[in-house]
Amino acid sequence: MQGSPPLDELMANAWRPVLEEARGGWRYRWADGVTRRANSVPALGADGNVEELVDYAEAFYGQRGAPTLIQVSTASAPQGLAAYLQVRGYRSTARTVVEEAATQHVVDQARSSVEIEITEAPTDEWLRAYWSVVEAIRGGKGPDIAVYRDFLLAPGLPTAFAAVRRGSQVIGVGQLVIERGWGGVQCMATDASNRRQGVASAVLNGLAKEALRRGVGQMYLAVMADNDAATALYDSAGFRTSHEYSYFTEQLD
Repeated sequence: MQGSPPLDELMANAWRPVLEEARGGWRYRWADGVTRRANSVPALGADGNVEELVDYAEAFYGQRGAPTLIQVSTASAPQGLAAYLQVRGYRSTARTVVEEAATQHVVDQARSSVEIEITEAPTDEWLRAYWSVVEAIRGGKGPDIAVYRDFLLAPGLPTAFAAVRRGSQVIGVGQLVIERGWGGVQCMATDASNRRQGVASAVLNGLAKEALRRGVGQMYLAVMADNDAATALYDSAGFRTSHEYSYFTEQLD
């Protein structure tokens, strides 16, 4: 069931871009091309003419030499937007599932005896561990790390950063962003050589315990629909599907 306030709005707030413009309920976001979420338009509601809002998106990203990306959610996008974009020549990509759970349920289900380090800001070790996974999976470039550190990971909301250490090395990390009674889980990453050893589950458990300590009753997260390993982890921790979204992009010649 879709929570209130809308989870799509909370997710947008949790991942702060370098630049954002609001128009007709839509949010035109730019972060120098670093991540889809921070360089796309969450189409939140229908307070304006859809054709004009899409026109503005194309102009906004065109000025920056980037393809137009419009985030179309089954929970918050204007009715018929997906069909309209397809007629206009857009294609759907990166189907993503939004899940939610009661915080206490996650604490109970994702049990772990692994010691977790919690900080209110990312330490250098946390950032290095996260960045090593980003570089390996997404091909991040050196300058991109400043965008993560100064903007994406610093949304101006209460946050908690969890880390699992093995010896002197941080091998697993995650972030919690708190807003209006909800805790958003993001930036879950495990060192490739330490996967399938309960590290991610320990991070999730640590974030849930921290959320409960701060009086946060509900949690949410977004996971790529084709990420079977992550989906299995979140299912086992008690998360259930709220809704889904996709990114619609122009099909350029």
